Amino acid sequence: MERTCKYLSYGAAAVLIGMMMAATVVEKLHGTPAAFRWFYHSPVFLALWTVAAVAGLIYLVKRGTPRRAFTMGLHVALAVILAGALVTHLLGESGEIHLREGEASASFELEDGTGADLPFSIRLDRFAIDYHHGSKMPSDYRSEITFLPENEAVVISMNNIAKYRGYRFYQADYDQDGKGSILAVSHDPWGVGITYAGYLLLLLCMLGFFFQKDTAFRSALKRVASMTAAVALLVLAPSVPASAASREAGRAMGEMYVYYGHRVCPFDTYLQEKGLDAALESLDKMKLFPLSDSTGTVSWYAASDELPESVYDDQDLWTFIRKSPDLVKQSLSDGDEAGALQVLRGIRAYQEKTAPSVIPSPRKVKAERAYIRIARPKVQFMLCLTLGIVLFILGAVLITRKKRFPSWVLLAGALVALLMWLYLTVVIGLRWYVSGTGPYVGRYNVMMLMAWFATLAILLLYKRFPLIEPLGFLLSGFTMLLASRAGVSPQIMPLMPVLQSPLLSIHVLSMMMSYTLFGLVAFNGIMGVAVPSREAQESLRDVSLVVLYPAVFLLTFGTFLGAVWANISWGSYWAWDPKETWALVTMLVYSFTLHGGALKPFRNPRFFHWFTIVAFLCVLITYFGVNLLLGGMHSYA
Repeated sequence: MERTCKYLSYGAAAVLIGMMMAATVVEKLHGTPAAFRWFYHSPVFLALWTVAAVAGLIYLVKRGTPRRAFTMGLHVALAVILAGALVTHLLGESGEIHLREGEASASFELEDGTGADLPFSIRLDRFAIDYHHGSKMPSDYRSEITFLPENEAVVISMNNIAKYRGYRFYQADYDQDGKGSILAVSHDPWGVGITYAGYLLLLLCMLGFFFQKDTAFRSALKRVASMTAAVALLVLAPSVPASAASREAGRAMGEMYVYYGHRVCPFDTYLQEKGLDAALESLDKMKLFPLSDSTGTVSWYAASDELPESVYDDQDLWTFIRKSPDLVKQSLSDGDEAGALQVLRGIRAYQEKTAPSVIPSPRKVKAERAYIRIARPKVQFMLCLTLGIVLFILGAVLITRKKRFPSWVLLAGALVALLMWLYLTVVIGLRWYVSGTGPYVGRYNVMMLMAWFATLAILLLYKRFPLIEPLGFLLSGFTMLLASRAGVSPQIMPLMPVLQSPLLSIHVLSMMMSYTLFGLVAFNGIMGVAVPSREAQESLRDVSLVVLYPAVFLLTFGTFLGAVWANISWGSYWAWDPKETWALVTMLVYSFTLHGGALKPFRNPRFFHWFTIVAFLCVLITYFGVNLLLGGMHSYA
């Protein structure tokens, strides 16, 4: 019975992993309805989850796992979460309701296209859009509604839901004319509560697990702790590349402001990304000229844009806007640098006089100019990769010979790691200050954050786990390499409304920390495969296990916290979006490595190391593959 349940549970989990991988490809090729029909809502898929959960719990009971309360609690929590998902699937309702201002309705449309009645009416009194300061990019959407007949008035906005008689309403979309709103509707009286109870139990058991005695984690930690084998200056990128124009003209142009990337920013930012020659060529197409309307709202225009009627009544202003860019280019072409500088400084003076309320503060301008000069980590990633490769080879030789890293080598590596960490902290901090949001979204942000975690891991662990140095430098080098290719100076974009949630920072940090640790394990696996000694391979396997437990737990926590965030923002805690699906696939794949007691192949260190190397492909697909190939609502991240 015990053996049968073990094979049923792990076998069902393996098949589920394959089905979820296939489902994301089918969704890309044939659409979301096909993926749900053939996979996510199919009887086979639901039956496999049931078999995996029930057989797994029976197997744990037969093995005597209940004596380890937190280990058993982890698996019970996962079963509770699955039960909640099943209840939601069977009993929950979700859909949308479209309302125009002044209109009331007592029904909504379900996801399958059929209609459903509400036990009350809902009326849209007013819809409004808030914008980021000085930008045309929305910061929030607000629907002012009234529930009838009780006349209870509430405001629904992004990350601010309305609850009424067991129904929940979320801001989903709006009409282009700004006079209508589309609200997501969810009615799930039991499923959410059961699922959230599972999340809470899971969190408590993950925390308690690290204090539980006689676990594989504690055993590996003891062995690793007793193992006998267990700089350069930062170069700042120039703000403006070499150009036919003079440095003085480039400096004057960089001191202007421009509406670029849905915000007002120093022209230096555009120069750093496009170059001075490209900026001069397209100067008449750049939004350099702010104009105020009768309400005091400031809009930015390019010289080539269709200008408001009021501008044509002021001939001097019309001439200034239409002719200034061409005059700058002509002056530079004729060698009249003084004339070009006069026009450029005149544009800046006009900007500061016309739009003082939307121009960034002098401190932020200074911070952004400092940021764009150091944002691209060219020298840094080359230094980290070189040092990582050298230490990696040295570490493999020392482990084979059962020797330690020389203390002076570790100290020198820690010094370089400190410099890298300080550099990354300054870059991330400056960008955070300028943009007003943390490093949560976008390839550049995420890669730099992973490098920050990797260098921090070196500083915290290099004395106890010397192998963290080569692994950390390799990971930080690769992530900074990817960051440097993401753009010379990535635009600092205002966050879309749905991303303005305090849960976002915790969710992203948890995911990025787990990805960083999985990367360290993959590099450690390469070393484990490279060394010939089985004893050395087993020692490196213990190192990987010590890292894998917190990595899997962080990934699990981040994934389910993301589900809570999705439920708050969209009314659905799990939508089988490709990134959600691949995060779950990654979690299940890596969980196999933690079950060496039940799965014999994982007790073979060489197989274990190969598995961790291949498993890292799941991380790469989760982050890069989904963004570049599979798409979905998370493809921006």
